[in-house]
Amino acid sequence: MTTVTCFQHIDCEGPGSLEEVLRSRGIKLQILKPFNGDKIPEPLGDGLVVLGGPMGVYEESKYSWMTDELNAIRLSLKTGRPILGICLGSQMLAHAGGGRVYKGPGPEVGWYPVTLTKEGHLDPLFLGLEETLTAFHWHGDTFSLHPEATRLAQSALYANQAFRMGANAYGFQFHMETTEEMIRSWEKIYASELTPQGGPNRPEQIETNLSSNAKALRETAEKVFSRWAALL
Repeated sequence: MTTVTCFQHIDCEGPGSLEEVLRSRGIKLQILKPFNGDKIPEPLGDGLVVLGGPMGVYEESKYSWMTDELNAIRLSLKTGRPILGICLGSQMLAHAGGGRVYKGPGPEVGWYPVTLTKEGHLDPLFLGLEETLTAFHWHGDTFSLHPEATRLAQSALYANQAFRMGANAYGFQFHMETTEEMIRSWEKIYASELTPQGGPNRPEQIETNLSSNAKALRETAEKVFSRWAALL
């Protein structure tokens, strides 16, 4: 059976619809929580998924497990193992590939459009999709890309929303894996970041058209994640 190893960094940010897509194709997702003491196996399996989390890559000295994950990402890049990094995972992928992670111009939380670049239109994961996708975001960090990486999508606030390194390593700054249930739970867990609790992010940007946006995102995720799975 094809097996994908998945690094999860906080209990509330799981693989969401990605796990459903992989399972429907007979692919086993082995979820590991190195932050909770899980050891990283070798070999890792046929692919590697690195999920999101509230920490920053520049806090590596604070989170000892991050070093082990970054080493696993570097090894996967070297061996050509398919990789999918989401939010924090995309930042870790960029860092492992020689980029720099740093604070962005401001938080991007809620539903915002991302636009495919010319290269994104031609990429196997996004081929045939609309030029602009409504994606869910919850991040405040950004990163530079190695000169050999290819930018695939961008937003008004963040230039590097999706990128590819080599033939089959992908990073998504936005959250394509989120379901409506996940988003509603994040509103509660990360409530201090929303304006009713004194934070800078307005909950209307999350809640307006939440159900319809989540449904459309799920349809897009089905296509994109299925195409990534075909790389395994």
